[in-house]
Amino acid sequence: QSESIIMVSMKSASGGGRLGRRAAVRPPLLGGGRVTPSSSSSSSSRRGVRPIRCQGANKQVESISQKIASVEAENAKLKAKLERVKSTRKAEEKKAMATKKAAGGGGTDDEIDEIERLRRENEELRRLAEERIRVLTARQQAEEAEEEADQEEVEAALEDERPAEEPAPEPVEAAAEEPQEEVEEVAPEPELEPEPEPEPVVAASTDLDTVDEAGLCEGKAHCLYFTYPETPQAGEDCLVFLNRASSGVLRDRPQVKLLLSFNGWEVPGDAYALRPTEARKDEFSDWWCCRSAVDARAYEMNFVFHDEEGNFENNGGQDFCQAVSGETTRASWLASAKEREAELEEVRRREEEEEEAARHARRLEEAEEADRNQALALVHDTRTSLVELRSGCFASCERDGKVVVATRPSPCHAGSKCVLVYTASGGVLQGSSQIRLHCGHNGWRDPQVVEMKKQPTFDEGGDVWCCEVEVPDAAVALNAVFSNEHGTYDNNSEKNFNVIVEIPGGEGEAHWDALASKLQAEIKAKRLAEEAAEAERRERRERRKREAREYSLEVARRKLSHVLFSEPSEIVAGETITVYYNTKNTALAGRQDSTFMQFSFNRWSHPDEFAPVKMEPSDRHGGEGEEGWVMCEIGVPKDAYMVDFVFTDSEHGGGTFDNNGGLDYNLSVTKGPKSPPLYITHIAVEMAPIAKVGGLGDVVTALSRAVQEHGHHAEIILPRYDFLLSSPLLQGTTFEAEMDWGGCKNFVTTCVVEGVRVFFIEPSNGMFKVSQVYSQPHDDEVKFEFFCKAALEFLLQTGRQPDIIHCHDWSSASAARAYWQDYHHYGLWKPKVVFTIHNLEFGAAAIGDAAMNAQKFTTVSPSYAFEVGGHPAVEPHSAKFSGIINGIDTDIWDPLYDQFLPTPYSAENAEEGKRDAKKALRERLGLRQDRDCPVVGVVSRLTTQKGIHLIKHAAYRTLDRGGQFVLLGSAPDPKIQADFDGLAGQLGGDMGAFCYAYDEPLSHLIYAGCDVILVPSMFEPCGLTQMIAMRYGSVPVVRQTGGLRDTVFDVDHDKARAAWEIHGSDDHTKAGMDGTNGFSFEGTDEGSLDYALNRAIDCWYNDIAFFRQLQSRNMTQDWSWNKPALDYIELYYSAIKG
Repeated sequence: QSESIIMVSMKSASGGGRLGRRAAVRPPLLGGGRVTPSSSSSSSSRRGVRPIRCQGANKQVESISQKIASVEAENAKLKAKLERVKSTRKAEEKKAMATKKAAGGGGTDDEIDEIERLRRENEELRRLAEERIRVLTARQQAEEAEEEADQEEVEAALEDERPAEEPAPEPVEAAAEEPQEEVEEVAPEPELEPEPEPEPVVAASTDLDTVDEAGLCEGKAHCLYFTYPETPQAGEDCLVFLNRASSGVLRDRPQVKLLLSFNGWEVPGDAYALRPTEARKDEFSDWWCCRSAVDARAYEMNFVFHDEEGNFENNGGQDFCQAVSGETTRASWLASAKEREAELEEVRRREEEEEEAARHARRLEEAEEADRNQALALVHDTRTSLVELRSGCFASCERDGKVVVATRPSPCHAGSKCVLVYTASGGVLQGSSQIRLHCGHNGWRDPQVVEMKKQPTFDEGGDVWCCEVEVPDAAVALNAVFSNEHGTYDNNSEKNFNVIVEIPGGEGEAHWDALASKLQAEIKAKRLAEEAAEAERRERRERRKREAREYSLEVARRKLSHVLFSEPSEIVAGETITVYYNTKNTALAGRQDSTFMQFSFNRWSHPDEFAPVKMEPSDRHGGEGEEGWVMCEIGVPKDAYMVDFVFTDSEHGGGTFDNNGGLDYNLSVTKGPKSPPLYITHIAVEMAPIAKVGGLGDVVTALSRAVQEHGHHAEIILPRYDFLLSSPLLQGTTFEAEMDWGGCKNFVTTCVVEGVRVFFIEPSNGMFKVSQVYSQPHDDEVKFEFFCKAALEFLLQTGRQPDIIHCHDWSSASAARAYWQDYHHYGLWKPKVVFTIHNLEFGAAAIGDAAMNAQKFTTVSPSYAFEVGGHPAVEPHSAKFSGIINGIDTDIWDPLYDQFLPTPYSAENAEEGKRDAKKALRERLGLRQDRDCPVVGVVSRLTTQKGIHLIKHAAYRTLDRGGQFVLLGSAPDPKIQADFDGLAGQLGGDMGAFCYAYDEPLSHLIYAGCDVILVPSMFEPCGLTQMIAMRYGSVPVVRQTGGLRDTVFDVDHDKARAAWEIHGSDDHTKAGMDGTNGFSFEGTDEGSLDYALNRAIDCWYNDIAFFRQLQSRNMTQDWSWNKPALDYIELYYSAIKG
């Protein structure tokens, strides 16, 4: 029993580590082994409780001394028994082995060994207890000294205030000295007397260099690690010891390193190599040590041990945390979070500005050099080809003995103006009412067109025209031809008119040097003008995107405010807020008298715990029909960047919850620390534009970019198909890693594509040496499963720990199961899995398996999620299933900067831009220009899913109504294609056009030039056509299914739904809240289509003003990835929370 008690005392005195408080901000570390943490004792305390601590120390010393006396008595008995056994054994040595056992209390060898072992253990326990007495006594003396100093200060203050006639009170010293005397009385040996000074905390250069490491390690076999000093001092060095024998992960590793940081991993530290100590090594003790520096700002040390080969001892994933003594406390550190964030932001800003300034300087230098080289190249070309350029040149050109072209002065001079005279008499342009000069220099460089003026002459048959021309500095010859209003040209019988240019000052070196300088200045000016125009274009585009992003956030806030909001609305870290919650239309309807709010901060990762708060009824929204609101006040910590809520009708759990459909409620802290970014890895077999087959590739690229724009980090892992070798977008590809896996070597390369980091996996077995993404179903299944596991292996072997692994469709569905079965428990511990269904028509079994193994899974629109919710692959896991609408890439689909359009336009000049686009479309397809009628367009694959019977009917109906019909698409089924070929033969002409080919420029022109875009799909998971059409100001006519229903709101029937979805308003009658944008129908028959199409055509004919307004409104609606990205980010956090 005494042994057990002493062991407990010894454990409480050890300098072992403690469990870390937080794990949310740990670095990407692997593994975890057996952990045997000990408690950490602190040498610091408030002065007001020091006398109590002194008394406690005396009691501990007294108790331990009593135990030592007991142990001494037991040792004496053991020694006596040992002597008796030894003497008896000597008397019995001559007896046979069968009678070796002593008759008078003698013992066998085992008994002797056991008694000897017990004696040694008691000796060790006694030594440890004496060591504990020494430490406690020293601590007591230090506290008594501090208390005495405090008392003297108090007495001095009282002395100053006490009247002169009153005698000073007796100093209270005896009571403080009594505990020390007790300790000295019970000390078993003279050498255990307490030292006159407390445990020294001296400079590391003198103390740590001479410390007895072996002595420190004695008796600590039960510890995994400890530090010396027991509580390290901020700003000084300390020793960190690791018992390698207690680590299941690093027990036999040849090298061990310490990865150190401070204050919840916020303050970076260094890495240190541990070395073996001279301490005794046995089965339970193998102590390694290193010396490390403690940051002056530290209140705690955060660290893990590893072997540089991917094996980590990290406290079971929680990391190690050791208290530090210093000026900084956890409370003061958290209180300064805002200031530190501002300082870090300022440092980052300055660094970014310096880097940008350096990059800008390099770009300027490179641009200047390029301008100079271009100018020198032009001069060189002119000099070397001077004779050739002037071949056939004259001061004036004659035809049939008459001067046709001449200059004034003659010859003209480089770098000056001249008048060019053209005589049309006797030529093909005689009698023209308008003549234009087409001219260039030095072989038609910098061509330009100049309108000429007819000159009066005394000759009645004279036909003379002239114009002023600027002769370039580099010109040695002018090249000219002439045309009239009918497009007829006079080009001197295809020899052109070439006029010699004289070089002022001759053709010496001085001229060419001066010419090079002038050309360089001109080139630079042109470049700067182009750069300014491009910068203005980028700024305008970014401003529009920023405004759209801000409006998406505002709409989200409006929607949330119907259920939850705070006052003030801008939450400030460190201040108090009032939270208002509306129980109406939630699971807690009618329970406003028993509503409790459970809350935390920073996505539920805040280290502090907060008790549920009972909410009180509120009249903040009082009035008729506004019952149900409740409220409460809470304080926001200074380190908070997000406030998290769920609501319940039970204070202690259970009951009914409102957790926002599993996503929880969140309010951002406007003024506070920044939220740490998420790390998302997409595993996919498609990516636009380098490996795009369908919408999946668009989603992977656009979602990654959109999430990055919200401050997070996204990466994509893709197979390295052979056809990617010819992609111009992959010229910057570099080597990333090589790994042996799957029976072959796998090479990983990387490149930034569309602003996203992409990793390409290329196995040496040739599995992806293909010319297209998809081939035979069985082959695809095998190769894509290999790819999914190779992608996970890449993450594991390179030490990556993303927060989210996002898989897409059946082709990467197997990654979900493979992760949990083969990787989560073997080092790739951090990620959660999100899976997205793009089309449930393919790979249902694989999709169902991924749905089961994902924390959350989605499809590409809420309506499609509802439609497929009963599918066998979805229904068993419907609790974690949701729909998030896709977006479009507004950089690619932007009529303001579309290279395929004749006139750039936005909502402000939509009528002009679409008019010019309609004219260009009619010219391209041979449609009549003289008809003022609507143009209906279809851009689609011709399959049964796309409603081909309704497309054909729409062609007939449009022509019957006097409109023009345009179709761009093709059918993979030969029968369907033959059917549409017949339709083209019947309806094609100047009122209908049918194009059966892939034509990207024509698709842009159709979206811009058509008034109506038709999408009559039988089912449509999301659909991008209708969103692109609205981006270009066309009015969609769609069937209400899937994503079509979620994006198109009928002008007659969906006003309330449109106001809520587009503007976050529950009152569509308010100004600016009309979000309707098209015409829709529900059925699958021709009559249903007619109902929507006829209303659209009637609107164009009968109310063109409203139709133009509708077109402009559609262009202002945001169908980018702004809102979908926000929804996916919330989904990611929900998956992480589990």
